[in-house]
Amino acid sequence: EQNIILVGIGFESGEPRRYVARFHPDGALDWELPGLVGTEARGVGVQPDGTIYVAGAKRTGVNPERWDMEVSVYGADKTAYGPISYSDPGDTFNDRSERGRAVIVLKSGRVVIAGTREIVDPNDDKKRITRSVALLFEGKGKRVDDWTSTGDKLKHDAILAGAATKDGFATCGYAQATPNEITQILVRWHGEDLQEIKAPRLET
Repeated sequence: EQNIILVGIGFESGEPRRYVARFHPDGALDWELPGLVGTEARGVGVQPDGTIYVAGAKRTGVNPERWDMEVSVYGADKTAYGPISYSDPGDTFNDRSERGRAVIVLKSGRVVIAGTREIVDPNDDKKRITRSVALLFEGKGKRVDDWTSTGDKLKHDAILAGAATKDGFATCGYAQATPNEITQILVRWHGEDLQEIKAPRLET
């Protein structure tokens, strides 16, 4: 239908809130949905049937801030299916964060939500390691699988963007040995089952 979907982050009294809007091909507003305070939207993708997937997060704690990944799903008519939250099941005390950054609609119609998650540093349980994460969905918000980076290139890595390929999808993000070091570009290639199909590439 060539409609336009816009997502982003608005601010109310300095607080972030998710924003989603659908426009007609001529640019006229069809509908809009501002989110609750403490939410964000950073990526969007549309399935062949018009279902809209939005990648983002919701704040779950302050001082320090903590976030859970949040996936919002909408029909073309504004019907909401979700939102769907994702957090580490073992994070009993909510001291780690997950955030959605990108949406990739695969050739099969399934959807990948990619972003970041924090894991506990095995050498120091008071420290956190940032790792890339990808969630696989089908239909209107049914999660069927997930994948997390093993840190095979550098200790910390993240996904910021992605695109469908003929064999699955590719992602682009960054990797770094420590949070204080310069980041390097990291590209990965995945099949439709989320598994990597070729060696990741690190650009210095």
